Amino acid sequence: MDVLTDVLNTVRVSAACYGRVEATAPWGIRVNLGEDPKFHVVLQGRCWLEVEGQGEPVELEAGDLFALPHGHAHALRDAHGTTTIGMEELFERNKPEGAAADQRCSGGVLRVGGGGPSTLLVSGRVRFDDPRNNPVLRVLPPLVLIRGKDGRAVHWLESTLRFIACEASSNRPGAETVINRLADVLFIQIVRGYLASTPQDTRGWLRALSDAQIGASLGLIHQRPESSWTVASLANKVGMSRSTFAGRFAELVGEPPLHYLTRWRMQKAAALLRDGQATLADIADRVGYESEAAFSKAFKRWVGTAPGAYRRAAKNGAATSVAA
Repeated sequence: MDVLTDVLNTVRVSAACYGRVEATAPWGIRVNLGEDPKFHVVLQGRCWLEVEGQGEPVELEAGDLFALPHGHAHALRDAHGTTTIGMEELFERNKPEGAAADQRCSGGVLRVGGGGPSTLLVSGRVRFDDPRNNPVLRVLPPLVLIRGKDGRAVHWLESTLRFIACEASSNRPGAETVINRLADVLFIQIVRGYLASTPQDTRGWLRALSDAQIGASLGLIHQRPESSWTVASLANKVGMSRSTFAGRFAELVGEPPLHYLTRWRMQKAAALLRDGQATLADIADRVGYESEAAFSKAFKRWVGTAPGAYRRAAKNGAATSVAA
């Protein structure tokens, strides 16, 4: 199993919200800053995207997908200077009479604009189990833009969005779970699209995976988190001196090797606790601790709560973020 797959297996979408936006010129939509990652896909027409603090507006056309991994405030318009309406107000205007608040995530259609040339979007947001400790989210830029004109994104986008739309409107048992898993697929494809379009010399955890020696060391950590790794033993395994390895690892990954090792152990332990099947003793063994007591002490120091309390909170949907 590759490192990216290993990480993505522990970070799952816990909730997803989708909708279609049918816009006719003149139109403008404003989305406020929020914790949840957001995305939009242009299915038809053109529009302009402006992300707060990210420079000049960007023109989008049919087939383009963009994601805002950190929930940055942004606006979409048919043209520069068009007045915008807040997304919350747009939801209220389009909400069926008597509809509950959570029905805004049921795959409905939002209509906005003055009746001119049309633009069709699919828009949504996702929520992760532990977003602050998601190593992929942490290194993604504020804006990930995948252009459809090169043809790479179009086919998987069309099939995934078609499936999402079908499930969102079906009201069949299990639809919410299916939509959340499809959101996992969408997120993975966004990450892969970002990697494909990013220069090889870009720094960051995702690019560290493609570095022969640092990528190999990450593979060792992920394949055998229970091993008693040291900086020296990891450096030896990948054929580097201790000091060169430590410096290169920190430069690419953004943190020292043993800090990353501990973070990964805690993230893996948290995923096992949320799953609810393994005993604390088994989890301790699987993440490199000689006893349940040693693991519990380390987990509480890292997370701020004991493993048992974390597991109970996870069952109630209120687990603490595994971050340090």
